[in-house]
Amino acid sequence: MEPYESKLLSLIEKNNKIIILTAENRVSLRNIPEKLNHNFIDVGISEQNLIGIGAGLAKLGFLPIMHGMSAFLTMRAFEFIRTDLGYPSLPSVIVGTFNGLSSTANGTANGPTHQAIEDIALMRLVPNMTVVAPSDILETLEVLDKISKLSGPIYIRDSNSGSINMQREPFTWEKNECIVKGDNVAILAYGTILDICLKVSKKLSEKSFSHSIYNIRFLKPIDKACLHEIFDRHKKIFVIEDHISIGALGSIIKEFAWENNKDNKIIFINLRESFFRPGNFNDALQNTELAPGKIYGKIINS
Repeated sequence: MEPYESKLLSLIEKNNKIIILTAENRVSLRNIPEKLNHNFIDVGISEQNLIGIGAGLAKLGFLPIMHGMSAFLTMRAFEFIRTDLGYPSLPSVIVGTFNGLSSTANGTANGPTHQAIEDIALMRLVPNMTVVAPSDILETLEVLDKISKLSGPIYIRDSNSGSINMQREPFTWEKNECIVKGDNVAILAYGTILDICLKVSKKLSEKSFSHSIYNIRFLKPIDKACLHEIFDRHKKIFVIEDHISIGALGSIIKEFAWENNKDNKIIFINLRESFFRPGNFNDALQNTELAPGKIYGKIINS
């Protein structure tokens, strides 16, 4: 049994009001439906129904954890998320898989229909919504441990990846973390791209290039204390994400800089306003500006 599945089972043992739902996406749930019994609902390929049923359960005092592919959850069901979960601020969990460059399923390179590259922008639009993008499975489990305290809906941009070998600060709700501490240049990332940036960090360290790496996992609400630290300590800031240039971390940083009269040099590396060439993660990565070598080149020559 996978760690994610074990975590769900342990949560339900403590709180029988937790209901696991899916829109026929059992990638993270293959081994537990029969163990969940009445705490499991598969609505089929019907994301709007998924959110509607989850909202109804939340109104009745249950805590729904709803799973689906990010592209279909955040776009096809956006109105339902906005109105049924956001407007009444219902405690509920939306887990979106296959997001950003991680759009490959069953070894097949899915096309632009499956590319969730606008999901963070959409979820940030919803009042009362928390948006978090864990970098690995360990961070996802930390988020799940805190869902009993929710006062509204949360969107978890599941990274679909195993654990990353790194030194971490203790997990704190709605707080981001500095993983590598240095001066001059700050590198901001989240989700699967954080691991890419850690590979870049290793090469930068070999060149004695002082830098910091920040894991900006909480994208809403904004961890303003962390952003003040970043802008105060670093002259240059690189914002790196597998999302279009509008609405996600890049927009957060621009808004913060404008509102706080910051004049730091900010460089954005993202998917701009384009879809990416389908392929497995590593192949898709190489066809974007997000490949480690390309990121390294931009930073070292900045």
